[in-house]
Amino acid sequence: MLPCFIYSTIITMKKVIILFSTLAIILGSCTKEKVVTEEGDGTLNLSFDARVGSEDLALNKEYTIQNKTYKFDQFRYWVSNVILVKADGLEVKIPNSYYLLEETGAVDVQDGSFTYPAKKRETVIISNVPKGEYKTVKFSIGVDSKYNDNLSLQAGELSQLNGMTNVSWMWHTTYIFSALKGSVKEGSTTKSIQVETGLNDNYESLSLQLPAVIEISSKKETAIDLAVSVDKVFDGIDLLTTPSIGAGQATIMQQVATNYATKVFSVKTAQ
Repeated sequence: MLPCFIYSTIITMKKVIILFSTLAIILGSCTKEKVVTEEGDGTLNLSFDARVGSEDLALNKEYTIQNKTYKFDQFRYWVSNVILVKADGLEVKIPNSYYLLEETGAVDVQDGSFTYPAKKRETVIISNVPKGEYKTVKFSIGVDSKYNDNLSLQAGELSQLNGMTNVSWMWHTTYIFSALKGSVKEGSTTKSIQVETGLNDNYESLSLQLPAVIEISSKKETAIDLAVSVDKVFDGIDLLTTPSIGAGQATIMQQVATNYATKVFSVKTAQ
């Protein structure tokens, strides 16, 4: 039989060994544990860079286009129903996507009872975009018939207080889809120009293929930059001959709407 002091020493050593073993297990489990951050929905910056030829659009600056001198004091248009197409072809519709893109001086609204302030807005920030890889962006110019025929309905940025409605078209109030205003001069002749589109038949959609697939997630910032060619708005139209384009010039207004869908927008970069 072991003496009491030896037996006590053995018991104490066993306790120490057990204690160190337990600490080793705890520390080992801590060093192996990793915090994994799941990728979530991301944000897309969709930019519209208004240009005249190779120059940025600046209000009231003179531009020479086909031997005529133009100055613009307003450029505004609705971008609506944005759709992002994934690499596998799945379409992601952005809810309530109604955005007013513009570069304008102050605008009198409701017969001057309200003044819409001068503003330049070229970028739309779209949040909560499902993570994934995307290859195409789609959108429309104007406001679809659901909201165009009933201005009491609200979605996105739609409002009657921004000077983008017209009470004379079709004898009821509808949205102006796009507006380009300014002047044109040739020789000694100068005319004010007003190029507008509207009415449901001129609601146009377009699809732009990106130069490369982009990734959207919570871990990175993603941007699509589009070039907007202001001079292409009236491509094929002599604004000295027809300086005012609206519902009264239905055929020419339809040509302008087609220009927006086929000539005005192009992709600069996507990353």
